[in-house]
Amino acid sequence: MRTAMPVALAVSATAMAFALSGCSSEDTPAPPIAPPPASSAAAAPSSSAAAPAGESASAEYTKQGTKLKIGEKAVVPFKSKNNTGAVGVTVTGIDKGVEADLAPLKLGDRAKGMTPYYIQVKVTNETGTDFAYASLGLMNGLLADGTKGPHVTVIGKFEKCDSENADKTFTTKGASFTSCVLALAPAGAEVKGASYSASTYRDLAPETDYGKEAVTWQS
Repeated sequence: MRTAMPVALAVSATAMAFALSGCSSEDTPAPPIAPPPASSAAAAPSSSAAAPAGESASAEYTKQGTKLKIGEKAVVPFKSKNNTGAVGVTVTGIDKGVEADLAPLKLGDRAKGMTPYYIQVKVTNETGTDFAYASLGLMNGLLADGTKGPHVTVIGKFEKCDSENADKTFTTKGASFTSCVLALAPAGAEVKGASYSASTYRDLAPETDYGKEAVTWQS
């Protein structure tokens, strides 16, 4: 669990604990940790990614651009602390909040009229690679028309949607942890899905264009 700390805004040059970005139709590169594994029907065969000696990193990656349903898993190449392998990510649910939930984050007018949605995610270690203390990569909420809604990154504690990291035991195949992604919907819109792009891990996959299109989940 993370230690509570003030929330601020990362997009600003100030030292606030928050990041609020606008809608975009382009994929955003994901940070140190990876997301979702796809169902067997959606997974495409691939060769294995490199892993530390004695560890098998063989995994079938979910084809980029695959559209999944809530509850289905995507498997993506992943790297943490120079260890490479694969993780699975499953969007298990999307819960609607109320505007008042955002009060502790002190977003002010930036979030006026916005409704928070809490994207529940399960991350699994697919290759038994040492990914201890890894964190979930950047995911985005998708509005009903398929475009990305405003994204908020919370640094610190937000009880309504706590973004958890892996613990020291996330080193064996099948190990898992759960996390939450905060997404916003403008007035009159709803968050109906989520997207993940593994563009920063293209060099880990056998397909040269891996990461061009995001894997998406839609309710």
